[in-house]
Amino acid sequence: MARFLRYQLPALAWVALIFVSSAMPTVFFSRFGVEEPWVPKVVHVLFFFFLCLFLSRALRHQQSSPFLARRSLPMSMVISLMLGVLDEVHQMFVAGRHPRLTDVLLDLCGATLMAGTLWLWDRHQSVRRERVTS
Repeated sequence: MARFLRYQLPALAWVALIFVSSAMPTVFFSRFGVEEPWVPKVVHVLFFFFLCLFLSRALRHQQSSPFLARRSLPMSMVISLMLGVLDEVHQMFVAGRHPRLTDVLLDLCGATLMAGTLWLWDRHQSVRRERVTS
């Protein structure tokens, strides 16, 4: 249970946050002074940046599938992309919201940025371990 709370629950909670926020009509966001056209784009990138992080951790630390654990980074990108598409389909049913391919591409950019960051971090850590052991 502790493993689930530490690794899988953050990913599930983040997915829920994404879908709850996309279920709100655009009128809701205008109450907070979100008038700049670039703000929703940055939000897409950031939401999926962190989604990829949480998914990667969840997949890496799950024990039911060694295949997923070994391929946590590419699988987290694929799942992020699929969730981005589902999010846009979901928005077809929300008043004032419309699905956009550019939003899916921004979601993918956010996931790719995190995947690249995690890949670089893993490479850095493995180089450090090599230096310590040699």
